[in-house]
Amino acid sequence: MRVLIVDDDPGVRRLLQMIMERAGHEADLAGDGGEAWHRLTTVALPRLLILDRMLPDIDGADLVARIRADARTAGLPVLVLTAAAGTSGDLDDGALTRVLPKPFDLDELRGLISALAGG
Repeated sequence: MRVLIVDDDPGVRRLLQMIMERAGHEADLAGDGGEAWHRLTTVALPRLLILDRMLPDIDGADLVARIRADARTAGLPVLVLTAAAGTSGDLDDGALTRVLPKPFDLDELRGLISALAGG
């Protein structure tokens, strides 16, 4: 499975990339929302987007709204990671968008990835 990981923290990006690759998945990386949107609309769509809620150029909720509004990306499963307290309820729809607080539990991360993208 191909995953796009979007986080402005290079350490978090590398950690998530390592987790995904150890599970046998291909991970592409982006450091901000603009780069992520460019990849989503110009490169083959990944099977899952793992997205930091707080990005330097766009709020993760705004990027999710843009994804849901575009026919090319509307059905993309999104896992939003957030360190901000009290922000999980506004995005987590239980279907295509789920929210996981940072620091995250590895087993919970794996479970959400499996639930969202089947792998």
